[in-house]
Amino acid sequence: MAIIISAELRIDPKDLPKIREFAAVMVEKTNTLEKGPCITYAFSEDFNEPGLVRAFEVWESDEALAEHFKTQHMADFQEGMKGITVKSVSAMRYELGSYGKFR
Repeated sequence: MAIIISAELRIDPKDLPKIREFAAVMVEKTNTLEKGPCITYAFSEDFNEPGLVRAFEVWESDEALAEHFKTQHMADFQEGMKGITVKSVSAMRYELGSYGKFR
């Protein structure tokens, strides 16, 4: 089973340069230090709505996701978010029985 997290974060567009700095570190550390339990981890900015940031994560298990929340890079990310004007957050969790390449 795999766990997918899909989230949308709406922030003040003026905060995009700030969030880019620490979100890039979060993505890099998650994808390198947690490789294995973390299958995919990414943030992206919407091309048509300034201030809309999406997160897409795929984890091997709920346990792997829970361990992610205990990491120093997650703590650093949460500290960085204190300086961001957040307008809204929505997140969905999905469970997959199986997955593989599309083509």
